[in-house]
Amino acid sequence: MRAKLTNSAGRHWGVLMASVLLAVTYAQARGQAGGTPPAAGQTGVAVQPPPPGGGIDFRTRPRYPTDPQRLRRTVQIDGVLEDGEWDPFYTIDDGPIQGTFYCNWDDNYLYLAAKTNQPSTVLIDVDTGGDGWLHGANNLELLVSDVSNSAPPTVTTRLLDAATNKDVPAWNLTAVDPKTIQVAGKVDNGTQVIELAIPKNTASLVLRPGATISLRAEFLPPAPASAYPPTQPYDPHLLLDANLVDTRTSEVAGVLSRLSLSDYKCIAGERLFATLELDNQTDIPMDINTVEFTGRGLSVNAVNTLREVTVPSLPGLKKLKLPYNTVLPPNLAVGSYTLDVTVDMGKGRQLHTDAAFSVVQPLQVQMSANPATVVVNGPSRANVDVSVFSAVPNGMTGNVQLTGFPSGWILQGGAKRSVHVDRADAQRVVRYQFNVRSDTPPGDYPVSAVVTWHGIQISSSTVVHVIVASSAHPTAPPPANPPH
Repeated sequence: MRAKLTNSAGRHWGVLMASVLLAVTYAQARGQAGGTPPAAGQTGVAVQPPPPGGGIDFRTRPRYPTDPQRLRRTVQIDGVLEDGEWDPFYTIDDGPIQGTFYCNWDDNYLYLAAKTNQPSTVLIDVDTGGDGWLHGANNLELLVSDVSNSAPPTVTTRLLDAATNKDVPAWNLTAVDPKTIQVAGKVDNGTQVIELAIPKNTASLVLRPGATISLRAEFLPPAPASAYPPTQPYDPHLLLDANLVDTRTSEVAGVLSRLSLSDYKCIAGERLFATLELDNQTDIPMDINTVEFTGRGLSVNAVNTLREVTVPSLPGLKKLKLPYNTVLPPNLAVGSYTLDVTVDMGKGRQLHTDAAFSVVQPLQVQMSANPATVVVNGPSRANVDVSVFSAVPNGMTGNVQLTGFPSGWILQGGAKRSVHVDRADAQRVVRYQFNVRSDTPPGDYPVSAVVTWHGIQISSSTVVHVIVASSAHPTAPPPANPPH
């Protein structure tokens, strides 16, 4: 055992000494460069390399006030921060570029956003396991370009792998495909907004209530990604913990609360149910004066306000459940809303808890050719799928009507068909099959359909790409001078 400890200590001491030597070498290089790049036309002057990590002191944890409770909330990635749509994580108010870093999540994405008082390159660290930067292979760094030139922001990804070889962590620049991360950004009157959606399982990202991740965001001057190389892989990054919750609470001593919703993705006109659970962890009964359910800010007209003044006391070491329901207005706009509950327990004690829900379109429709390309070699077949995704509670039954397809193609079965999705957040596929004539010329052929449910009509279309067998596998031309 003593030998193992000695070897481990020796390896870590070697890493530390390597870090010191590299730091000294880097400092000497900066001194030789004089800290100033050469003027145009100059030669023989050393160029100062860009500081790793943008010169950020990652060994010092951000000291801004923050709320570690990260509320489940689905947001739109459109470069616009709507009022009440995001929850701030912390605000940087002491640097040359100031702004606020936001974080929310749902079952499919981790949502991150930054709002700065000027165009900025945004550097974000995500420890998806919340277990420390130099642990595991789940340390993701994102470098998001500014949108000062009205161009869409770009994302550079790099993953620190401290698991494959524990003594020599390394940056992996290809482990995470930037194309999998949704990004949008806009600049309005000098204020920049950048929004990101990171899919679950990216860098082992787990999205569920109770999970803990760690985050950090820095706002840097606009520059190409090459101007902000990563830090040395053995340099620690100190982040701030973020706890994923579906209820955000401000507790009273001795009482735990939880607000649960029947649905976190709703449609306008739906009845939403909620349950407030209070857990007395002391053996002393507690009186409850009032309980108020309401919406705050833009949510005030989304839910009914209910003020309960006759509430039973909370027995010692017992739980109390209080139900609530509201009908969402039928004209409620798509967006994010919050149900807020305040419990007045007298003697200046108030418990606050809230939960967010999103209003989404009841149906989403997509069409696709399957396969996308049809090779005509005599009579052929083309398949077109109509995918119907439903957010309607307890299921929906509607109709799919084919509204256009190429003349000369023969449809198998009727153009109007029934579609049934038996539950919310599920989808069904209606397939149309066509016989394609053998003399169909190559080209792109549009097919369209409309889905109808409760007076709502949603149109969609796709294109079937047709090629002929000779163009799919062209034969080689004969030689110009065939041999005799």
